[in-house]
Order: sequence, then C-alpha cells, then structure tokens
Amino acid sequence: MVLFVAGVVFSYLLLLFFPILAWQQMPFASAEKYEGKVSVIIPFRNEEANLKRLVEALKVQTYPWFEVLFVNDHSTDDSLNVLRQLVEKDITFSFSIISLEETQGKKAAITAGIAQASGEIIVTTDADCWFHENWLLVMTSGFNNSQTQMITGPVVLEGGSFFQKLQRIEFGAVLASSAALIGLGKPTMANGANLAYRKMVFTEVEGFTGIEQTPSGDDELLMMKIAKKYPNGVVFAKNPDSVVHTLAHTNWVDFVQQRKRWASKWKVGMRWSTILSALFVYSVQIALVGLVLLFLIGKVSLVSLAGLWLIKVVLELQLIRNYFRDLKQAYSFFHFLLLQTFYPFYVLYVGLASNFGRFQWKERSFKI
Repeated sequence: MVLFVAGVVFSYLLLLFFPILAWQQMPFASAEKYEGKVSVIIPFRNEEANLKRLVEALKVQTYPWFEVLFVNDHSTDDSLNVLRQLVEKDITFSFSIISLEETQGKKAAITAGIAQASGEIIVTTDADCWFHENWLLVMTSGFNNSQTQMITGPVVLEGGSFFQKLQRIEFGAVLASSAALIGLGKPTMANGANLAYRKMVFTEVEGFTGIEQTPSGDDELLMMKIAKKYPNGVVFAKNPDSVVHTLAHTNWVDFVQQRKRWASKWKVGMRWSTILSALFVYSVQIALVGLVLLFLIGKVSLVSLAGLWLIKVVLELQLIRNYFRDLKQAYSFFHFLLLQTFYPFYVLYVGLASNFGRFQWKERSFKI
C-alpha cells in the first residue's frame, strides 16, 4: 500500500514537468491584425447587472472589422431593455439582438448567432465578462496561419473576497495545465468565455450535433470535435491582452453547482483520454490523502511526507507563478499555500457529486 501510494504521487510529480516546460516554451501570441470580418456571439440570460461593463469593453476594441450578436436566452429580468438602452448611443460597432423562441440554452443561442453571423471568424464570450481593448486583435491574430482552426484564450477570475481569491488560484492552475496540454498537442479543455474558431470549421464538424446531451460543452466538447478533424488546428493565445475577466462566485453553493456542471461533461462522448486523465487526477488526490493517513498510523515517516509535499508545492507553484506572470496578472502566495491543504478533499467531493443528482444553471435544473 505504501509503495502504491508513493508511486502514484511520485508519478504525478514527474508529469508536472511537462506542463511547466510546455508553458515556458509556448510562444506569445502576436497582435498582427487578421484581415477579415469577425462575429462576436454573446448569449445572455438574466445578466442585467453585467451588460454595461461588457458593452463598454466592446466599444473600445481596436480591431476594426467586427460585429456583435447578442442572443437573449429567455431572460426573465430586465436584461433585454437594459441592453437596448446601452446600444442606443455611442456604439462603435455593428450589432444585432436576437431572442430565442422555440429553443433554449447556450448551445442553441450560439447556433442561432452563427446562423446570422456575417464574419468568417466566430468569437464567443459571456455576458458577465470584460477584457482589454486589444482582446479581439490578439484572439484573432492566430488565424493568419491557415492551419489554425480554433484559438482558446485565458480566463481570470476576479473578486476581493477570501473565497474569490482561492478560486482565482484554483482556476488558474486548471487553465495553465489546459494551455500547456494544447501546446503539447493534446487539447483537453477550453472555456467558452474566451474562444474563437472559423465559421467554416463549425459547419464542417456539424456544430454541436452529437454533444447535445449536456447543456454545457459549447467549448471543450466542440474543441474535441475540431481537434479530431484537425489535430494541429487548436492553439492557445498566450498574451496579456487576450485575458478575459469575470467575477468568481461569492458562495460555496454556486461554486459547487458550476464545478458539477463542468465535471458532468466527461460522460459525453466517453473520450478515453478524458476518462483516463480524470481517473489519474482523482487517484492522485486519493493518494495524497492516503499519504497523510499512512503518516498518522506510522507507516510513512515525517521526512518522506514533508519531502513529497514540498516537491509538489514547489512544482505547482512554478506552473502557477509562470502562468500569472506571463499574463501580467497578480496572484496570492498565501491563498496558494492554503489551497494545498484542502484541494484533495475538494476534488474528491466534486468528483463524486458530479456523477449523481442534479445541478442548477441560469435558474434551470439539469440532471447529471
């Protein structure tokens, strides 16, 4: 048992070198202007409090050739009226406001937007986000390479509370690893808050056909379809100006609902790469907890326990520090250290919870 637990942890520590090196070797995305029209599609549902900040960020974009398609997914608040008032004056871009009628959900909203889009490049973000003035410029620059079919970008969680700062670290680690895997040619995760792809490739892979089983998955499940057809067609926009910002959750309940929604996507398509990755991550967290238990019963020495944990902390810190530094984003070392103490328990809980029951999203309930 001791050898097995130590072996799993040691394997994880060795594998950490790959994302660290992959991120360091990944070139920064250029800001060379893409000479083509871009359609930004923004689904929204009950976002009246966030639309002003979003529209202000869109108004100052330096990329000249873009349109915005706002797609209303049956909002029950005053989002539609708020948006109409915001776009009545001083708008620097062309736009359309679409309201879903017979369909619902984020995938339906994006599909409806793409159906009316005139751009050759589709960019998606969320209504509760904001970004740098060069965001579109950097997120579309990679399409100057004809082989590039999809570009994923960084998303940074914001907020001043203790809990929000923990989420910033945790989510940063996830995206740093995901970006590194894209750099290694093994894309596994994307975030729809910062995503771009050719309209043509969306049509080629038949959009969201075959991945309708989950309300989520408009990002990574679509990415997997594109990567299957174009193995070298997915890249990551590593650039401080490509960062999209959004507020982290303010309470545990909403946070868990979001993580359950994300984790529930693994069942769709039953991709072996995703399943094996998830099982390995889960096994590592069990092994880390097991290592502590073995120490408590005298099977592992304090020196061995402390040594393995110290190596783990140093390697994970290297990945997270490089990620935030290269994107010119701050992070809290204190919150990073604190996260080390209970992260394995959090992963074990969410991993189990995401296989049972239901989750809430946008005032709608979905069965896992």
